[in-house]
Amino acid sequence: MASRLYPTTRRLLRQVQAALIQLGYRPVWDPLTLTLVALYTAGLILLDRDQTNTRIADWLPARAHDAFNRLLRVLPFSTRLWMSVLVAWAKRQGQTGYLVIDDVVVEKPFARLIPWVGWTYSTTAKRKVRGFHLVVLLWCAGRWRIPVAFRFWQPKATCAPRHYQTKLQLTWTMLTEVVATGLPIAYVVFDTLYTAGWLTKRISHLGLIWGGVLQPRTKVQYRNKTWSALELAQRLKLSWRKQLDLRAASVVVYARKYGTLRLVVTRNRHGNYEVLATNGLTTDLTAVVRRKRSRWSVETLFRDAKQLAGLGACQCRVYPAMVRHVAICLTTFTVLQLLRLRPEETLGEVKARLQQQVLAGDMQPPAPLRGKVAKAELLKLTA
Repeated sequence: MASRLYPTTRRLLRQVQAALIQLGYRPVWDPLTLTLVALYTAGLILLDRDQTNTRIADWLPARAHDAFNRLLRVLPFSTRLWMSVLVAWAKRQGQTGYLVIDDVVVEKPFARLIPWVGWTYSTTAKRKVRGFHLVVLLWCAGRWRIPVAFRFWQPKATCAPRHYQTKLQLTWTMLTEVVATGLPIAYVVFDTLYTAGWLTKRISHLGLIWGGVLQPRTKVQYRNKTWSALELAQRLKLSWRKQLDLRAASVVVYARKYGTLRLVVTRNRHGNYEVLATNGLTTDLTAVVRRKRSRWSVETLFRDAKQLAGLGACQCRVYPAMVRHVAICLTTFTVLQLLRLRPEETLGEVKARLQQQVLAGDMQPPAPLRGKVAKAELLKLTA
């Protein structure tokens, strides 16, 4: 199959296949499926935009676009099993990481006939857009950012009432599945939406430390008096924390929805308050703030998956096809990390280097021209 590729793209396919085998996908899939996934992943890396089945087949003509359609729609394999391979690989690293929970809106402005795509508010665009929500669990340890689970969230209007689940319910299902695998998790961090009373209590019952952001109107009891979280934040005396570059204070309070919590109130240079909460009562203030800042890793996942891995490129109208496309995109995000030559190399630099290898092949760049020689060469090109 690789013999039908252009010579300059065979090297890219071999690197992608080696990365997938390193992740542990060889025992899971048959050779044909593994090769199709490798071709699809290589196409996502090779192309910068519009990574559709037709364009991938044009650039990597080892198989026709119908084969990619069958991969996404017909071939029998489970995306749950797909993601479990990434979880198993993360466990083999022998590091204790942390989990980040968040969701992203994938815009599909022209998808009028896809039933699970509708109007939804995007915090990035600050307006309503057509698209779908994707809830993701991201495991981070050292230089690795591994997506270990994801779910599509569908609004009530686009699914049967008996099948509707909130984002929090989807999160709880994914979290229980990941914890059951024995993945080493130091703490779980999330934003305001996921700091719900029933969800945080269940996370505590799993024996996990969580950190989130309280709603300003949340009622808490401090020194035998009931306050809203914002009122308490404004009453506390905040001290300057040089290592964090902000003012902050820490207190232990009781909230009926959550139980006993440690609150860390911060105020940035613009005067905005933020009330952080955690069930780790012995956690110091600096650790709570840094754990909250570590949530930014999931934002870089969403950015890189959209810009580098074609997260919103799939044009299929079939739900399983879209789910499998997202699974391959998240796998591509992991493959790009495996293909780094040095730890500090960004995923954008990895993709640019692989694309340059395809463009140049094994040829070395010509020697740079200087002075009169360069001017003479330029005149020849413009003549």
